[in-house]
Amino acid sequence: MIVGLLIFGVMSNLALQWVKTVHISVGSGFTQPSITTYAIGRHGMYEELSYNVLNAQYATSFPDDTIQTGPAVVRVNLQVANKTTDQVSVIYYDVARLIVPGVVKPVAPTNVHLSTGPKPGASEVGWIDFPVSKGVTLSALKLRLGSQLLNEATLVIPFTGAYDPNHFAPKTYPQTLTIYYDFGGNTLVYHLTSVNVLYAYKGTQAQIGQQFYVFNFSVDNNNGMMVSPGYGFDYIRLNIYGYDTPPVDNTLPHGFNAGAQGVKGRVVYKGPAGLTTLNFAFRIQFTPGEIPYTVYLS
Repeated sequence: MIVGLLIFGVMSNLALQWVKTVHISVGSGFTQPSITTYAIGRHGMYEELSYNVLNAQYATSFPDDTIQTGPAVVRVNLQVANKTTDQVSVIYYDVARLIVPGVVKPVAPTNVHLSTGPKPGASEVGWIDFPVSKGVTLSALKLRLGSQLLNEATLVIPFTGAYDPNHFAPKTYPQTLTIYYDFGGNTLVYHLTSVNVLYAYKGTQAQIGQQFYVFNFSVDNNNGMMVSPGYGFDYIRLNIYGYDTPPVDNTLPHGFNAGAQGVKGRVVYKGPAGLTTLNFAFRIQFTPGEIPYTVYLS
């Protein structure tokens, strides 16, 4: 019995010394795969938001993206700015697509690290992840923004090659037209100061082949009484291919106070893209007829 105890003690001591020599590594065991980064630095406009594609990255996985459906991931890093006074909402899972050569269907995102839209006057930086096959070439890819379901005019930013960053940029055409509009025997003076041509208005992207035409007015009421012709919806029309088209938006007031000067407002229409001559009319109220006008965008 004594001999057995001695043998047990010796074996225990040897086992303890062996355990001390074993190194146990504690952790997840995750090693970040290598990341390839391709600088882009291209910008474009969609839904009145300014998009700056900073770069694209390729890896078999990213540690902060737990949603992965393909053998590799392309991450597009973006800066998004809202330079308007409107709140704009973008559902990236619906409108963002990655165009990959050799892949028939544009690739939808699996994960988005951007808000649905920066607040007016604010900007943000984030990313959109797309599942891809291994070995894609970053320089051959394109980012597309636009709803196919809504037939929107889509912004496509190729990561390399020919590209026009100003295609969707707003354009302003100064005007000097003065309109004397009689309402109930009282004349209002409308000064058309400019026309804006836009691909998006108040966060709504124009459809393919369409644009927004914004007439900016300054109105004087030189009468000694308030004159109320109604809102711009009621009496100003854009003539498109022989048909009078009502506005889609208006900020002209219903009435103009006595002696009011320089009252500003806009009347917004949607029409075919690329119009360079705009025919519009002020309707004569209470009796049939209208007074036509023409402006040129050049």
